[in-house]
Order: sequence, then C-alpha cells, then structure tokens
Amino acid sequence: MDSVPGKHIRNISKSSRPRSSTRGPLDASDDPLALPETPTSPVKHKSMLAADNAFSGASFYELDPLAPDDLPEPLEKDLSFLLRHSNFHTLSHLEIPLPLRSEFLILNPGEPLSTTLGTLEKLLAEGRFLIAAHFSASILTSSLVSPTDIKIIFSLFYTRLACLDLSGNTVLAAQESKALEDLSSAFYYIDLKLESAPVDADYNPENDEEYEQDPRHIVPWPLRVLAVRLQSIGFGDPRRSIGGLYEIGLEARREIMRSEATEAERELWKQRLADLGIRSVNALIEMRDFDAARRSLDNLRVPGPESNITKLRKALLLLRIGDLDAASQVFGDANEAKEAGLLKPLISMSDGRFADAVAEWRILGEDRTRTDGALVAQNLAVCLLYTGQLDESRRLLEAQVTSNHSFGSLIFNLSTVYELCSDSATRMKGRLADTISKQPVIGQTNLDRPNSDLKL
Repeated sequence: MDSVPGKHIRNISKSSRPRSSTRGPLDASDDPLALPETPTSPVKHKSMLAADNAFSGASFYELDPLAPDDLPEPLEKDLSFLLRHSNFHTLSHLEIPLPLRSEFLILNPGEPLSTTLGTLEKLLAEGRFLIAAHFSASILTSSLVSPTDIKIIFSLFYTRLACLDLSGNTVLAAQESKALEDLSSAFYYIDLKLESAPVDADYNPENDEEYEQDPRHIVPWPLRVLAVRLQSIGFGDPRRSIGGLYEIGLEARREIMRSEATEAERELWKQRLADLGIRSVNALIEMRDFDAARRSLDNLRVPGPESNITKLRKALLLLRIGDLDAASQVFGDANEAKEAGLLKPLISMSDGRFADAVAEWRILGEDRTRTDGALVAQNLAVCLLYTGQLDESRRLLEAQVTSNHSFGSLIFNLSTVYELCSDSATRMKGRLADTISKQPVIGQTNLDRPNSDLKL
C-alpha cells in the first residue's frame, strides 16, 4: 500500500518514562548541601587497614615538602582568624542513607595533639571524609592548636576543605575557603633572609648590594591550588580561577629559576607547573570556553617525555571538548599502552556507537592483568544499558558490588538500572545501601556516601 503524502506517522514509544541519567568517566559529581545535624546511631565497619597505633599524625607535618618549617619568632604569623568557630558550617548526616551513617567524633579532654591527629589520619585512611571534615574543624577551634603553628593549621584547614569537597559538600567548602582571604597578599609571604641579616639598627637591606630578596609563601601548595578553585566558586566568578592558576604558575616559574634551588626542588616545581596547565584547561572547559581550552591544550609543554597518564588526561579533556579526532591521535602509534586501550571504547561512547563500545569493553575486561577491572566493567554495563540489555547490565554491576568495588558512579548507575527494571526501586536501593555498609573498609572509597549516589 502506498503511503499517504502529507501525513506524518509517529512511532509509538514502548515506555513513557524519560531516559534516566548515568555516570561515566567524564561526568562531574553533584554538590549537595548538608542540613542541620541530627543524632544518629553508629555503623560498625570491618576494617582491613592497619591497627590504630600505625597512625601517628605525622603526615600533617608533611603536606608540602617545600613549605617553610616553623617560623622564627620575628617572622611568626598569627593565624587566629582561621580558628574562629564562625568559619565552619554545621555538618549533618541527613544527606546520608541511614545504613551508612556513623557518629561524629568529639575531642577527648586531655588527649594530646599527636593522638588526636592520629585519629584524624585514620579517618582519612578509611575514607570517612564527612566525619574527618567535622573532626578537623573541632581540632582547629580547640585549645590544642597554637595560632602560630602554621604547619598544623594549614594542614587541618586543607583537610577540612578537601574532605568537604570529597563528601559532596563543595559549596560549603567554597564558602569556608573565603576565610583565607587573598592568598596573594603580602601577609602570606616571608623573607627568610631577613632572619640571617646583620643585627644593626642602621642596617637597611635595600642598601646592601649582596642582599637578594627571597619572599617565600607560607601556605602549602596543595591548599593554594585547592583554594583557587573553591574561592572562584565561593565568589561566583569562574574567571577568578583562571587568574589564580596563572598567578601561582608565575610563582612556580620563579621558583624553578631560583639560583639556590636544588635539582630535586626544580623537578618538583616543574611537575607542579605541568599540573597547573591541565587544571587551567579544565577550568576553561567548566566556563564552557571550549575554543580557549583547545588552544591552551595545544600549547601545553611538559618537561621530558609525556607519561601515559598525562596523555590520557589530555585525551579525556579533548573528549569533553568534543574533538574526537584529536583525542584519538594523542597516543599516536603507541596504542599498546594500558591507558590507550581505555581511549578507544571511550571514543566510541562519545560518538554514540554503544554496540561497538560493548565489544571493545568486553575485550578489555578479558585482560585479567588489568588493575582497573571494576572501571571497565562499569563502563561496559553502561553501554549494555544503552543497547537495551538491562539484565546483563544489572548482573555486571551487582557483581562489582559483591566484589567490594562500590565507588560512587558505579552505585549511581546501578541505582539507575534498578529504576528502569523494577517498580520497587527504592526498596532495592535500600538493600544496596545496607550491603555497602557491611563491606570491609579498604580506604579507597568515600564511606560517607550521600543520598544522591543512590538516587534516593
């Protein structure tokens, strides 16, 4: 029978339910805000980590190997403005499923700082980031910390912000980062050579031809880099992030050229400079300025030959930009690298060729020598979902949970599959949360998992 001209025939959908979202390696995490605190009952996790006496808190003194040690008395800085209670928001468990909740820790009266830092170190090793964020703020606002102990104050402040970010409270971290104010101000710089200058009332360094000014920043590098991004979010100005990264990048170049720097110090500063280049490209992508991101990525220069991890980071950025051809050329002919193997199915997924991606992920999954088998299985499950193979996708994701590979995006995707294949998805998600709460602590995932991870 001939078709009737002018008539529009519409395909009837088998389901009126909108397509559920899934998460892959290019997706950003959500940033939920916490609600007022409520009392909860503790959850006991079986720990596979070292005994408590293995945590001494020494890592908080080693956040930045190039940061100045305790300052001499003439150069001491009073950081009491970072120790105010008003700097820190009240945290809550309400955004965490009931089976995964555990109590906030409180400081034990009379306990020394070293023991308290060891407790915090153990929380971080276990992945209890929300609990660690609360505990680090408790230490900062207690009498255990001296206002002039710059190493501990900055380390704890960094721990607080990083743990808030890792636990899904990025907006809170952005607000609290404002307490640091302007990290490029003169307050945060010291001149260590002034301490060794001649003790003379008439001495003026500006008149001494042999005197070379050597201003050093007292804030650890990881905190400075984190604060650049968080403050740009807190002040609602994405361009602030780009400017901040370029500013500390110029300082990194100066440190590389400093005459008294050792070869090891120069190498570390070169690595930091290369990392800033990747971060600046990512910041441009977050601003949706893809043309500038593409040009910046082309102009990146790293010391020595690029590692496969660096190449993969570039390829992922190119995939986010949408330049699939450029991403496929990043590894060139060296496609035997493990990271290059990941790139091929990712490109297929980005191009919407999910059937091809299924075959490519299956090949990678057959390699038992890979250490990223859970990541490969998760992406295979997502592709199976998009090709309509829900049952196999569900079995694959549940197998990863059974094997204790319950990272955030995998749990989110399994929750999506439950929504698609059952009318009792909420009950199934509840059972999933209960299963996760009974898994051994291996220190590789966030135990304080928010409701958004399980789509509750």
